[in-house]
Amino acid sequence: MIVGDPNLDPELRARAEAASDVVPVLLGAAARLPQPGNSMARVYALGLYGSMIEQFSACVLLAQFGEPSTIPIILRSMYEALVDLDNLVQDASYHCRIEHANIKQTLSLMRAGPLREALQKGRKEQYDELTARLAELEGEGEGKASLSIRKRCKEVGRLDEYESLYALFSFDTHNNASALAERHMSENEEGQPVLSFFGKYDPKVVASRLDFGLQFLFEAAHFVHGAFKVPAPEVEELIERFKRERVARHTS
Repeated sequence: MIVGDPNLDPELRARAEAASDVVPVLLGAAARLPQPGNSMARVYALGLYGSMIEQFSACVLLAQFGEPSTIPIILRSMYEALVDLDNLVQDASYHCRIEHANIKQTLSLMRAGPLREALQKGRKEQYDELTARLAELEGEGEGKASLSIRKRCKEVGRLDEYESLYALFSFDTHNNASALAERHMSENEEGQPVLSFFGKYDPKVVASRLDFGLQFLFEAAHFVHGAFKVPAPEVEELIERFKRERVARHTS
């Protein structure tokens, strides 16, 4: 049975199906991970990893159904989760930075003009608790405050990726001219611009983007299973297989 677009490029279909097969393997290995208990660092680590698996599954489905334009937007979110996970497994107290970012964003929303009256008064107890917790985190110094994505990348030696991969994915997220042109623009025989929705795309580019997602996912699996000290030999076998296949594609 064919899943997705029956007219999908054969090579892209094969790559997407192979990528799809990764998800149940990772889920099977993740089922052996222990529950986090009261450790917020573990709660966030498992939450980030689970989100990445779900996001990658969405990327695969978009590729299989021939609607890949939003894959880079999802990859950007995956990469941000990977960077947070990398920071978290290196420093368990990093969970305070994640909490700080969440509270800061929530309070910003509650203080916004259109919602101020309803949220600050209608949910006064919650507002006061969040305000107190934010002050507590900020009172403990810079080590508890949230960081920009650039600083988060720098903390774990990913500044080069931030300036290349992350910047590339941001093109699509921000809907700039390059992203819009890739999604919608082509030329007719007279050389005039033609705008289309759900138009043609380069299957090789889509396949390469799935490879980025796999790379992020495999790194995340390493981090999580290493941090929880739960071996996942089936995941390691997958990683080695995809490495061999990538080398074979690039040397053929």
